[in-house]
Amino acid sequence: MRKSEIRLKKLSGTGCLLLTALACLVSIFSKSYSMHALFVIWMAVLLAYFGFLKQGLLYLFVYGFTAVWLMVAVPKGIFIFSPMLLGMIYKYIVPIMAAYLSFKIPSGKLIAVFQKCAIPQNILLILVIIIRFIPTISGEIKAIHEAMRVRGFVRNGWNTFLHPLKLMEYVVVPLIFRSIKVADELAAASIARGIEKPGRKQSYYQTNVSKTDLIILAISSCLLILSVI
Repeated sequence: MRKSEIRLKKLSGTGCLLLTALACLVSIFSKSYSMHALFVIWMAVLLAYFGFLKQGLLYLFVYGFTAVWLMVAVPKGIFIFSPMLLGMIYKYIVPIMAAYLSFKIPSGKLIAVFQKCAIPQNILLILVIIIRFIPTISGEIKAIHEAMRVRGFVRNGWNTFLHPLKLMEYVVVPLIFRSIKVADELAAASIARGIEKPGRKQSYYQTNVSKTDLIILAISSCLLILSVI
């Protein structure tokens, strides 16, 4: 087992959700461009620390391009890209990075946190399905892409861009059928595990905040305070 996987296991669902909440607060109340950028760098460092270096660098590149374009190109009247779209990317990339890390921990940790909260059963069931469904579909997309690559349907990104109908046929159609099958499997698994049973449910995972969570949340809280003052 790699060190990054061991580190990721130390994260709790409570810590990840609190980190996402802090990221949302930074996105909403940040008054300083520099502190906002510093928080993005902090989130990229966290992603790299937990084994997602490529994703962290990608988010940094997107954020850097967006920020520079908004501050340099838009005031000069260069509107190749929509300023509204760039503004949304600038605002939402911070919570997206935190949410990405949250979805990389076992989904049972997040579900355990929601089960501890006073959430109505119907809403909890919807959250459970969403949390379980998204990682499963992501895996299906990767499997379809790998199958296309092995069969020679994906030579390069430019070829895919020039033939969108082929992309529709080779990706979207299999994904729809796989989604239907995955939904049936998730429903059967949930029923087998007693999702319909009334009363309080227990979880294999603990919801207590770990030392790693405390360190991450402490640094994130300091950055939040600095970004709003």
